[in-house]
Amino acid sequence: NTNAGYAIFWGNHPVHGTHFMPLLSGGAQQYRDLIPRELLPLNEAELDKALLKIGIQYVVDDPGRFVLLSISRLEEYFKFWPSADSGLVSNISRVGSFGICLPFMLYGIWLALAKTWKMKAMSERWNIALLLIFVVIYTSIHLFSWTLIRYRLPVDAVLLVFAALGITTLLERKQLAKGNFTAHV
Repeated sequence: NTNAGYAIFWGNHPVHGTHFMPLLSGGAQQYRDLIPRELLPLNEAELDKALLKIGIQYVVDDPGRFVLLSISRLEEYFKFWPSADSGLVSNISRVGSFGICLPFMLYGIWLALAKTWKMKAMSERWNIALLLIFVVIYTSIHLFSWTLIRYRLPVDAVLLVFAALGITTLLERKQLAKGNFTAHV
């Protein structure tokens, strides 16, 4: 059981309106209060299934709100700036990790795509494509359901591969410009 029903239900509940709230102010009790009373006697698996149906119905009933709500999740999912809701260590960690790596990740993706575009063999293109497909699908799942920074961590791990490509390319270019570059075999 993945608890996807809970995520779809709570993540798309009308309580959010069109702006996703990562944590409701009332805590666990407020989340429990959102569950229809007639569903409370169900076991966890049955409840998850019932909540999934209701969550999907929220989307079907108001697709425009769902789109706006999903767009509002972008801010939480990609947050790398300090927040008044977070402690000093969390803020430093967030800015110091994703905030610093993001430009290198984007540059690395650009480099990989440029290199992939030149490749003739489709099998070589799939190496990059699979990583990027994972990033897009995993991110989309969380933008459409439940978004917190911690759910971005698997994507960050994959994007660090691209950050490494970006950083090493820049360092190699710097060494080449200085005339100190030695090719590695």
